[in-house]
Amino acid sequence: MTSTDKRDRAAEIAAAADAVVTGIGPVTVDAGKADRGIAFVPSVPTGGWAPHVRGDTLLVALGEVPTAETARRAAIAAGARLRSGDTVAVSAPPGLTGPVVDGLITGAPAETTLLVDEAQLPDALRGQLAADVARLARLLVSAPANLLTPSAAAGWAARIAENAGLTCTVLGPDEVRSQGFGGLAAIGGGSWDGPYLVTLDHLPETGGPEVALVGKGVTFDSGGLSLKSPAAMQSMRMDVAGAVTVLAVMAGLRRAGCAVPVRAVLPFAENMPGPGAARPGDVVTAWNGTEIQILDTDFEGRVILADALALAADAGPRLLVDLATLTYQAEIALGPEIAAVLARDDDAAARFLSAGARAGEPLWRLPYDERYLDQVKTPSGVRNHPLHDSGRAITAALFLGEFVPRTVPWVHCDMTGPAWSGDASADGATGFGARTLLELLT
Repeated sequence: MTSTDKRDRAAEIAAAADAVVTGIGPVTVDAGKADRGIAFVPSVPTGGWAPHVRGDTLLVALGEVPTAETARRAAIAAGARLRSGDTVAVSAPPGLTGPVVDGLITGAPAETTLLVDEAQLPDALRGQLAADVARLARLLVSAPANLLTPSAAAGWAARIAENAGLTCTVLGPDEVRSQGFGGLAAIGGGSWDGPYLVTLDHLPETGGPEVALVGKGVTFDSGGLSLKSPAAMQSMRMDVAGAVTVLAVMAGLRRAGCAVPVRAVLPFAENMPGPGAARPGDVVTAWNGTEIQILDTDFEGRVILADALALAADAGPRLLVDLATLTYQAEIALGPEIAAVLARDDDAAARFLSAGARAGEPLWRLPYDERYLDQVKTPSGVRNHPLHDSGRAITAALFLGEFVPRTVPWVHCDMTGPAWSGDASADGATGFGARTLLELLT
């Protein structure tokens, strides 16, 4: 990648971040009418739901029981048929205006204008926000790892926080070590660009957060000294998805009118086999005092999340949610398009799953079953590898649970499968999780 390429990527991210904050993006949404239109209808014409052009109206059939997910997917396909400079009126079945506008914006070229009836404008603007937030998340996840380093990720967080009215605290590598974040320091110690811990607050003046968000922010995962194969490394810029998706959502909270005090804790590290890398068998101490035995440096995500979860839980939120591309066994269990949800608290799980259903992001709950707890416990703390080949999505959650007091309702979302689509060469980030968090918070 040339320096010009880097500048172009950075400018694209900056523009997307500004669009999330201001609402002024590549596609305009407003109330009004137009000579040309797109009508989304529930009936299924012969040949399926695919778009059919009739005169000046593009008809898009959604199926007999359309959902937010199917409406958005259909609208993405319809948006791809638009041309830059088009102005079209949009109509959708009740309750689906938001997902339809979201999908149209995601699929349409720049300089497109979408017009809706005045009564549907609030839902349409909400759809626009969802599309803007997801676009920012996609750009950050897809950014090459030599562009989105830990220090650069922290810099983007500070820039976005300033523009979005968030309070931001950034701890650099020396502060991470000196303030006792032993897991994050160990995993980030093998990189020339050391670990960073970012805390963002929305509406901090109201007191402690009601909701805390944590995201896994491994900007590149080589596996550390437990080195991955070359093929397994190719897509590992995606391992930052949890943290930057949370960052993108935080950027949009003021625009969304979110009245809930929200805190985000984002650990950023590059897992490399450099001179300061953690060794298999090393024992480190997390921020809450729990000892972690690092048996496999490629099980790094849970180690940096341990510090972040402990810090986030210390504020006593009424709900704590983490997003992470944590285990391939979640993808093996649920396939590439469904994220795994694990939780101790049924009410917290139901609240998160309901938000996912409204957002049109597929989630499925896996058991948080403590019968496997002995696989992660040691006499003096926990180990990051369960020493078993099966049930690893569960044992990963059990490991994380040791850093969240039982008094804090907590949900873990393992989105390894749906965070990326396509091969490692493509910009395959999907922005998964952003829409669910927006529904949860607003």
